[in-house]
Amino acid sequence: MSFPATKADALYHLNSFAPRAGISYAKQRNFDRGAGGHTDVSCLSPYIRRRIITETEVLTSVLDHHSFKDAEKFVQEVFWRTYWKGWLEMRPSVWAKYQAQLGIQCNQIATQSGLRQQWEAACLGRTGIECFDAWALELADTGYLHNHARMWFASIWIFTLKLPWELGADFFLRHLFDGDPASNTLSWRWVAGLQTAGKTYLARPDNIAKYTDGRFFQSGLATTAQPRTETVTHPRLPAPQTQNYDKAAPTFVLLHDDDMDLSPLVDSFENIVGAVRVSCLERLTPFEMSPAVIEFVEMLIKDADHRWFERIGNIHKATSADDIISKALDGAATQIAIPYATVGPTSDFITALKRKAHDSGIGVVSVLSEYDQMCWPKATHGFFRFKEHISQFLRDLNMGP
Repeated sequence: MSFPATKADALYHLNSFAPRAGISYAKQRNFDRGAGGHTDVSCLSPYIRRRIITETEVLTSVLDHHSFKDAEKFVQEVFWRTYWKGWLEMRPSVWAKYQAQLGIQCNQIATQSGLRQQWEAACLGRTGIECFDAWALELADTGYLHNHARMWFASIWIFTLKLPWELGADFFLRHLFDGDPASNTLSWRWVAGLQTAGKTYLARPDNIAKYTDGRFFQSGLATTAQPRTETVTHPRLPAPQTQNYDKAAPTFVLLHDDDMDLSPLVDSFENIVGAVRVSCLERLTPFEMSPAVIEFVEMLIKDADHRWFERIGNIHKATSADDIISKALDGAATQIAIPYATVGPTSDFITALKRKAHDSGIGVVSVLSEYDQMCWPKATHGFFRFKEHISQFLRDLNMGP
């Protein structure tokens, strides 16, 4: 499986899949047919994750081919990702807790040889559990796993191998082309019994055999799943909104690898005097990021530079917050405009940038898409309450039903 790193390729992929996003998708989407065989699912997540194509573009294309009723399962999958994003935006302490626990686990790997050997075997696909090892190798080789395989993998990691879930979530983030702090962290928490307190996901041999077309008849898996627990609570904050800004002020645009859709910025700011880009990709993990993921994201950034050149000129690489501010000052900008960065290392970087820019007399404006501003405030509880709003979301997007 390959993911060509351009918007043109992403749109071609979307247009090829959209006719299959209806009833056939609903019937076949749970089958993991292995590397090179994921034709029953869209495999669009690496592009959506970085907004190479937007959720609105995906929904529009699919609903041009299908009624909402026929495409409802696929539409829900698009909104699952949106829901995870909104949920974590209002509870950023969950990400902070994950990072803190991951740091503790890293120290334990360094000091406990038994744990380190178990972790290394899991990451390298050398556990002796055939299905698990195959998925570990597929992920490392392709940067992708079917969603059902991700759930089975996480369950085996936590309940059969009894490894810390945080290390598994980090393994995914290092290798997935669509690795995302919200979807990844919260999905692992859900399997572990933390996201919906006390409710775990147990990988069953019969379920694996059925949905892998009999490729794996696995024995030796855990038969019970004791939920992981936590003593802290995570208060819900208000959903973020775009702050007020001066659309006529000299503006520097900052592109980052969490959201490469600059259209809300270039359509809103009338006096763009320059642009820079920054990547916080390698801050996702305390370990080494997959070179394939780094290359994929770098190619996407280069494509974005090419696509936006006529509107904003070259997007120059910046190496630090100080470098961004220096370039903005050289361009006589009075504000820096940024596509809103969701919870994760890019958001942390921008928080620090705002403090430094303020000291230099430059404003920093984070701009949310209309889609995010519409959806995120509804991610207050579980997904099943959130999905009650999907029909209204689609009507607000002029897509029915």
